[in-house]
Amino acid sequence: MPSHSIKISLICISTFLLAFFLSYRLFEGDGKSWKHIVTSDGRGYFAYLPALLLDHDPTFGKVVEREKKLLGFSHYQPSYLVRFKDHVVNKYFCGEAILLLPFFLLALLFSWLFGTPVDGYSFFFQFFTGLGALFYLVTGLLFLARVLRGFQVKPILIAFLLPALLLGSNLFYYSLWQPTMSHLYSFFAINGFLWFTFRSIKNWNKSNASLAGLFLGLVFLIRPTNLVVLFLVPFLAGNFNAFKSFIQTLWKQKTNALLSLFIFLGIVSIQSGLWHLQTGRFFIWSYQHEGFIFSRPEVIEVLFGFRKGLFVYSPFILLTWIGLFFLLFKNRFRFFSMFLFIVASTYIITCWWNWYYGDSFGLRAFIDYYGIYLLLFALMVDRISTKPMLYILGVILLPLIFLNIFQTWQYTHRIIQPNSMNKDKYNYVFLRSDSAVYNCLGGNQEMADFGVDLLHPKVVFFNDFEKSVENWSPISIQQTPRAYSPEKVGYLDSVHPFSPGLAISVNKLGILPSKFFVRGEFMVWDSMPGASNSALIVLSIDSINPHENYWQGFRLNDIPRNDVKKWRKCLFSLTLPEIVNPKGILKIYIWNTGKKPFLIDNVKLQLYPV
Repeated sequence: MPSHSIKISLICISTFLLAFFLSYRLFEGDGKSWKHIVTSDGRGYFAYLPALLLDHDPTFGKVVEREKKLLGFSHYQPSYLVRFKDHVVNKYFCGEAILLLPFFLLALLFSWLFGTPVDGYSFFFQFFTGLGALFYLVTGLLFLARVLRGFQVKPILIAFLLPALLLGSNLFYYSLWQPTMSHLYSFFAINGFLWFTFRSIKNWNKSNASLAGLFLGLVFLIRPTNLVVLFLVPFLAGNFNAFKSFIQTLWKQKTNALLSLFIFLGIVSIQSGLWHLQTGRFFIWSYQHEGFIFSRPEVIEVLFGFRKGLFVYSPFILLTWIGLFFLLFKNRFRFFSMFLFIVASTYIITCWWNWYYGDSFGLRAFIDYYGIYLLLFALMVDRISTKPMLYILGVILLPLIFLNIFQTWQYTHRIIQPNSMNKDKYNYVFLRSDSAVYNCLGGNQEMADFGVDLLHPKVVFFNDFEKSVENWSPISIQQTPRAYSPEKVGYLDSVHPFSPGLAISVNKLGILPSKFFVRGEFMVWDSMPGASNSALIVLSIDSINPHENYWQGFRLNDIPRNDVKKWRKCLFSLTLPEIVNPKGILKIYIWNTGKKPFLIDNVKLQLYPV
């Protein structure tokens, strides 16, 4: 059992998280933040529960209707539902839904008692889902504490490191702001697997074998690639002889080994059963049109890049990896096991086609392994810890914790972008909280979907404004010696707020329905400081379907600019939603909302079929 100091640490963490959760979800703003506890990708992980338990509908049709009502988008189509032949499939695995099942049933009971809608998304369903997330986070920390104690790490150090990990990394953000993402559930399952495997190596009995198999099954059922944690079994053994002895014990005590295997396969088979319910097949690749690019791991960007870099947005994790060098000299057997795990897990993460994992705070895919990294760090610090060293450790960690909390605040206040950060943007907002940086960053640099051929665009539109171009509005063009090339430019000012822009009937772009990835570039020239800072790049589709229009606008400049009278290039890229109406009109232009004078030239737009 955890020592007194560890219990106090976990109680403090639990109290803090619960207080924050209640104040943020129930009392902040209009008091309706609870409506968005199930959000983002979490909708897909959660959707199994209302679809199967309330609707008995493996097509998720009624769930989609409820989400439309909740979000206020009458034609919303969730990205977690994909087509497999003639069937609708939830691309996400069901492990998180299984863990949340007890809390869903509690919500069902309370909704019935208090007469609130029993629809899976009303107050009690959202509320208990948030509580469930905190339960698995704290339980995951408890398992981690037990693993650390199993490695003889000092209780006082564990009591200090647990809150340091929470507050010093983006685990904090995903515990409270997006608690239905899969990562903290993987954090729980992996730490549970480490603990019961560690116990199994010491004492291979029926109980430990069963629980090790159970947690390994959960690891797979939440995120299958996390089975890479099996590389850590030698690390948990400690040395070659202990590992060899454990393998021999597995062979000698086959009954317990088979029990563990059967429990693991039983858990894993739940997903196969759900696939069969949805498609009639037991094994499918549910991530249609997504996959790994094993020949192109984005290691530098994933770890150090300013877009989402692990060590940029959770610098405490960089400190934990230093423990690997300590192992090299202390225990080479454990070093090679841990090194193999870190290389394999990082390689898998960096090879995913969308290596920055969409809109997110930091590189969220690593959160699953934070307990392992803390173990690595604790083993190093524990061996050299004295009172002076602990003070030094505190001096080092406190600024990193502060930076993470501050950057979390920036992210939640739209100072740090969820998608398109770069070095210039990061430097511009670094440690800034003044009103000038609220929502001040522009640009949009989305990645093309998996499999999009970026070498061969469907169509390219170019306009240097020297002559009339089909499908381009001829407004706001003038001749000037300041042109980028050769004589004419598009100009914007208080009288001419809209630039020359593309306006094309979508039926000219090919067979509908269709989706397109758009790349664009503009040359921009400011006549006075900050002239184009309020300008927006606008993409719109009139009548994208028979019921609604599409409109997307974002700032032209990545950061506010004060340089004048020199040309610079502005880039953007994004995927348009599916176009189904042949009467739709695609428009791409610049809107000068600030009405200060500036020029544009050499506009190039490329459309790629998705």
